[in-house]
Amino acid sequence: MNNGYYAVVLDEKSCDAVQQNATMDVVNGDHITIAYKPDNKTFNKLNKFIGKKVNAQFNEFRANENIEAFWVKDMFLTGDEVALGNETAKRFKRVDPGSAHITISHKKGMNPGEANTMFTNPTHKEDKFGFVEGTFNWIPFNKDGE
Repeated sequence: MNNGYYAVVLDEKSCDAVQQNATMDVVNGDHITIAYKPDNKTFNKLNKFIGKKVNAQFNEFRANENIEAFWVKDMFLTGDEVALGNETAKRFKRVDPGSAHITISHKKGMNPGEANTMFTNPTHKEDKFGFVEGTFNWIPFNKDGE
């Protein structure tokens, strides 16, 4: 198991747009987790995507009393083919169980990883559509595991 996670790290414009929706103490809104502490096979498979641009579409806002997030409907790798107008962008998916999402904010002392349970039983759910852009990256944990 590798000590870190793969994520689509949102660009500054996308972060700003997502973070404007925050209503709780700790504001996140900066990434979409793809694989958390991946095994070696997954690590090696995903490593080739580091630095690739990813466009993502979200279609829902979900929240409970502790956390709020956007539900990511689709993600696509982009690159030269897309820039040249070729519509063969490669669909990109979350590897970990649970739904791809962008944690917007959460209450202090609450682990943002708990967003997965919020998606199965949210107290608030509404359609909210948007697009974000980012870069696929590996984020290592510091020595404290965060």
